[in-house]
Amino acid sequence: MKAFTPRRLLVLAGAAARPSRTLTVAESVSRHIAATGSRPILRDLADQSLPPLHTGDQPPDALADLRHQAAKADALVWVTPCYHGSYSGLLKTALDHLCEPDLKGKPVGLVAVGASLTAVQACDHLRSVARALGCIAVPTHAVVTPPAIGTPDDTPGTDAARITRMISEIHVLADATWQLRRDPTPVFASSGAGP
Repeated sequence: MKAFTPRRLLVLAGAAARPSRTLTVAESVSRHIAATGSRPILRDLADQSLPPLHTGDQPPDALADLRHQAAKADALVWVTPCYHGSYSGLLKTALDHLCEPDLKGKPVGLVAVGASLTAVQACDHLRSVARALGCIAVPTHAVVTPPAIGTPDDTPGTDAARITRMISEIHVLADATWQLRRDPTPVFASSGAGP
């Protein structure tokens, strides 16, 4: 794999099931990230006990830590099972708690886990969510289906190739957007264009 500037990538695994094929895939994605020299931060959302948004419940410490990790990350990867043609409620709850200023301009990779390639619908829905949160979804997403899940050689063949390509795209975009996110000057401020 091409050498990239090492980055921090927050990997969110959004499945509550135990054992979890989605968590297995998220762990594989994290290993692929580590192989590039970047640092994956894997968060198994099933362990977080995050309350639904606007319930008035006292937010757990895990929520503050999740927000902190999202703010510190250079990019994110969202790994979800495909439920009824969409992404999981567990991932939805976590994303509801994240703030646009902490995510704006950050690349996000999308991975869906399902019984067939129709799991791509979860990635399609997450592209809209990424855009709403100010993230940039990378062009390549991965849909992982059996028998790739839990095989001894990790995510073989096409799945591994797509995950590798997705991670490469994340790094390229992270390098490109890193400076833009740190520049306090709005993009159009120096263009001379006015209202």
